[in-house]
Amino acid sequence: MKPISVGIVAASSTVPKVEFEIGVEHLRAAGFKVTIHPQVLEHHFTFAGSDDRRAQAFYEYANDPSIDVVWMARGGYGAGRLLPMLEEMTRKLGKPKQRKLLIGYSDVTVLHEFVRSRWGWCTLHAPMPSASNFSLLKESEWKATLDLIHGRKPANVWNDQPLRFLNRAPDKAIESEVVGGNLSLWASVMGTPFAPTTNGRMVFLEDIGEPFYRIDRMMTQLMQAGSFKRAEALILGDFTNCNDEDNQCLAPPAPGIDPRTLLNNPTAKKQSLRKVYQQPEAFQEIFARLPIPVAIGLPVGHGPNFAPLPLGAKYRLTPDGRFDLVEWDWLSTIAGPAGRR
Repeated sequence: MKPISVGIVAASSTVPKVEFEIGVEHLRAAGFKVTIHPQVLEHHFTFAGSDDRRAQAFYEYANDPSIDVVWMARGGYGAGRLLPMLEEMTRKLGKPKQRKLLIGYSDVTVLHEFVRSRWGWCTLHAPMPSASNFSLLKESEWKATLDLIHGRKPANVWNDQPLRFLNRAPDKAIESEVVGGNLSLWASVMGTPFAPTTNGRMVFLEDIGEPFYRIDRMMTQLMQAGSFKRAEALILGDFTNCNDEDNQCLAPPAPGIDPRTLLNNPTAKKQSLRKVYQQPEAFQEIFARLPIPVAIGLPVGHGPNFAPLPLGAKYRLTPDGRFDLVEWDWLSTIAGPAGRR
């Protein structure tokens, strides 16, 4: 059987060389034929090469008939800058003739949506080779990733614990396509030509390093933009290192002390401005106000869980919180009569 050919490009931030080389060897040890675009280790500003260079590399591998899977080297920031260029290339030169699989997450969120809606590709939310933990993933997560890439439906890595509903469970099982990815990136394309369609779909969101007020701000924007108006449900993954702020203010002075003497006084006693909230309380406030079922606990995101998640695939979400993959086009593309296997 011919090995699956993986082409690696970097659409976002500068790639760390040592970690990347370790990740590439891990892919080769898993049996993949790996080709690395020379652009990957380039550097321009904070990016892995200029916008033109990154867009051209991605489009080149998208059209290379010898490559089955385009795997992003890393996330970070910068993929959104490429969308107008990729749109123009598609308009002038045409969309790739071969359906491929795009793998990555975080900043890759906007590319997942682009290649599914414009090129008809399949996409997989999964870790990338320049991450320091790429070769250290849990065995179940890595095996599920390999199974999905090879066109095999994996043992369910999403149901160690059933999902919990923050507001209300659905009256009956929901069966629909799941789209989404990183909340910050999902919000960033609202109001642009690249805004996703959520009608009749379940939306998956995760994030990293965002304080609660910023998560609330992004969700408020999405709600006011109508992003969830016709969605079936919202499913939350890991929100890694997303915590409340503990803003400090002056404590009441002792009797007889003029409070004005405490201003700009580094020795003045401080106290928390308000209660500092933990994730369960904050997420109840932020997400439970949606008029659709909101489930939490999917083991997907920036950690501690890294389960792979096909996007644009059909899933079944039950009232008791079970989440199952029903259908994904890549399973037939890679293994079916018209596929490469």
